[in-house]
Amino acid sequence: MNHALKLQAVPLAHWLLLLLMLGTAMLASAMRPTIVLADERAPIDLEAMVPTQFAGWREQPNAAMHIIDPELQATIEQIYTEVLTRNYIGPGGERIMLSIAYGRDQRDGLQLHLPEVCYPAQGFRLKDIEEVPLDLPGGTITVRRMSTQLAQRFEPVTYWTVVGEHVTTGGLSKKLVEMRYSLFGLIPDGMLVRVSSIDRDTERAYRIHAEFAAAMVAAIAAEHRPRFAGVSAEALAAAAGPAAAGVVR
Repeated sequence: MNHALKLQAVPLAHWLLLLLMLGTAMLASAMRPTIVLADERAPIDLEAMVPTQFAGWREQPNAAMHIIDPELQATIEQIYTEVLTRNYIGPGGERIMLSIAYGRDQRDGLQLHLPEVCYPAQGFRLKDIEEVPLDLPGGTITVRRMSTQLAQRFEPVTYWTVVGEHVTTGGLSKKLVEMRYSLFGLIPDGMLVRVSSIDRDTERAYRIHAEFAAAMVAAIAAEHRPRFAGVSAEALAAAAGPAAAGVVR
């Protein structure tokens, strides 16, 4: 009799497990983001949005300072929707390399590739990676700085990433922002802004990077600025209102 009861209980357990699996699959499908945030916003045109001249800085069209491996270039073109690469010269002769990469879809496989990956792929050694505050028009953001070296080429780098309109430092913070968007059914876009220069004096380079970044962001039209530098905590709180649960797009 006990054996018969046990035999009858086994199919029931299987059915319960099957129902649980189906329920989990349906819930995961319902929560899977389907709305591409980029489709709901003005299209990105990096060439038009980023001025070639501002605050004493001007583009140097024929300067050849960037090093890009052909295979890496092919990967970049596959991942990103749009890439802007420029060289600028400042009022005192300072030289800056600017690279901005935009991807309209930040799902796995189409993620922004951070300099910590791209530079070693081209043979650079990395050291002294740190996160520091950077004052920009509209608020202070957190950026990542690192010094890189390839033979006798010393290239300090400052960069930040924006997912939707939220600045992240990559890794866990980026994943948390993406998850926040996915809860609202949204697939966020992403932008990586990288400023670098060839300079053995790292601290001087970082100071010039900060000055250049602030001037560049200030020169970008106000309506486009959040796409490049995120939304300040104050603006985010004001937009969220009492609920504080929505996502600023």
